[in-house]
Amino acid sequence: MNRSDAREKLDTKTFIVGAIIGGVVGAATALLLTPKSGKEIRSDLTGQVDTLKNKSNQLKTIASEKSTELIAATKEKSARLRDLTMEKGSNLAETVKEKSKIITENVTKK
Repeated sequence: MNRSDAREKLDTKTFIVGAIIGGVVGAATALLLTPKSGKEIRSDLTGQVDTLKNKSNQLKTIASEKSTELIAATKEKSARLRDLTMEKGSNLAETVKEKSKIITENVTKK
């Protein structure tokens, strides 16, 4: 993941958190400034709390899924990088071995 991707995810997270907080503050302000009875206000607040809990659970689920995907992608890329490194290392070792053999043969011929 490069810096641009990380920055975009951070911006998305910040936006979602800001939207939730803004929604809660706006809803609470509307409820408190609306002329209603105490029972109605308590009922509305309970409904808003339930909505907030549901949204929080949804965000928690999304975050969990995204982290699982990120972990899987990281493991896959790490495995590919390890395999590539091993392959390149083997190729390099083989090349060094061949060159050493050629040099040794040239030295012994002279």
